[in-house]
Amino acid sequence: MNMRKASPRSLWQRLGLATLLAGLLVLGGCMNQPTHAPDSRTAVIAPNSGTLTSQQVFVTLLTTLAERGFIIERADPDLERLDASYAARPPLALEAWVSEVNGQIRLSVSDNLLVEVAVALDARTVPVIGAP
Repeated sequence: MNMRKASPRSLWQRLGLATLLAGLLVLGGCMNQPTHAPDSRTAVIAPNSGTLTSQQVFVTLLTTLAERGFIIERADPDLERLDASYAARPPLALEAWVSEVNGQIRLSVSDNLLVEVAVALDARTVPVIGAP
């Protein structure tokens, strides 16, 4: 039986290759994990004049996201929910809710998007006390 003893150099090379592959797998996994939108907030969308419906706010939110390059994965005004993602590294996942509470239209999404939607609707945002 011919048994060759591995040289110390080839052992180190194999160990280095295994470490490199493990590191690449870990980094590859991190790159594919979606990141949620930072600073999710809830605000009342208050029109500067006239009235708004939750449907108008929902459609404006949908349009604003599409104009920014988001992929709309689910948009259901009856469930008051919209899910979208942005193809970036790492991917950005966004969830938004439009609801009507006591005659006020509430929008829950990231801060800068709140302002964009309000401006598009000729409205302002009013923070909701006690909402995340």
